[in-house]
Parts: sequence; C-alpha cells; structure tokens
Amino acid sequence: MTRVAIISANLGGFDQPVEPVPQVGQVQVDYHCVTSVELPPRPKSLSPRLQAKIPKMFGWDLYPGYDAYLWVDASLAVSKTDTVTWFLEQLDQHEIAVFRHPFRATAREEADYVQTKMAAGNHYLLSRYEHEDVAGQMRALAQEPSFEDTRLYAAGAFCYRPTARLRASMQAWWYHTSRFHVIDQLAFPFVLWQHQCAVQVIPEDIYHASHLTWVRRRRG
Repeated sequence: MTRVAIISANLGGFDQPVEPVPQVGQVQVDYHCVTSVELPPRPKSLSPRLQAKIPKMFGWDLYPGYDAYLWVDASLAVSKTDTVTWFLEQLDQHEIAVFRHPFRATAREEADYVQTKMAAGNHYLLSRYEHEDVAGQMRALAQEPSFEDTRLYAAGAFCYRPTARLRASMQAWWYHTSRFHVIDQLAFPFVLWQHQCAVQVIPEDIYHASHLTWVRRRRG
C-alpha cells in the first residue's frame, strides 16, 4: 500500500485550508495542515508568505517516510475520494507531476506580466511582490546557457516522490525563492531541469482540474 502525505499550510491567515475528503483505494493517506503550531512565526527573519514555502518545498523533511507527497495550496481543496489515486496515476513512474501554468508559457512571460502590472500600480501585486528581485531571478536563469525557458508550471498543486534528485531540486527551489523572488513559479521549471528530475505534465487546466476544487477567487 502506498503511503501518501497531503500537505497544505495556513500561515499568516491568507487562506483557511479545507480538509480533504477521505480517500479510498490502495493508499494510506495522512493530511498535514501546517500552522503556526508546527512552524511558529519567525518575524525577525521570514515573512509569513516566505515561511509558507517551507512546507511546500520541504514536506519530505518535515514529514519523512512517505512514498509520495501531494502539495495542495490552501486556495485548493481535495474534492474527490479518489484524488490521491488520480495524482499517483498522473505521477506514474516519474518523480513529479505538475500542471502547466494556464495563462503564461514561460518564466519570462510571467516576469514581464508581474513587472508590467506593478508598474501600472496593481495594488494586489504590489502588496505582495514590491521590491522582490525579479530581474536578478531572470539573470540567474539566463546564466545557464543550456536551459531553455520554454515552460511554466502552476505551483498550486503537485505530486512527487522524494528521490534524491527531487529533494535537491526542492532545496534549490528554496534558494531561488528566498534569494530572488517569492513567486516560486519563476524558478520551478529551472530547478527541476537543473537536477534532471523526471517531470510529468498533467493534461488538465489547474483551474478546472477534475480532482481539485478552487476555494478562493483566482486572479490571472
């Protein structure tokens, strides 16, 4: 029987996660919603937004011993009894299963979108990402000449096996997110490529995924 951890987080009160419906199938599932009890606030070093990346990128370290991990943003809910089985089917023999970004196709497109919107005074983006080093992030990606910026993943939900390569990619992901830009989607494809992880792209739109429900109004 496959042991799977569903991990979400409620740090800083941005969203209130919805507990997943009980799962069926040949899986043993535990749900971990990381709160300020498990990760006490660190206001002298980390914002709640950055601290929430710890369970997202280090669920395998916080809760070791599982065969697979399913990260689900608090803006999403596991809505069907076979959701975990479905994600494992998408994962198959790969190391990670991800959704493509539904609106933009590359990290450059995402960076340009954010910069353009903030320059125009978009309050939502400014309140979250003002003074983040998007230019430094893009320079870091460009320093790897063999990396082709041809894909962008939606990081709101993904399923992975904690292989050595996958763990290394998550550590690199934390570096990029804390060093440059808290929009973790910018570096997500890069770190998976960098560590040669076997990636499976789920052939669905994350906003209309068959086994997830959005519980917060999305913003494009």
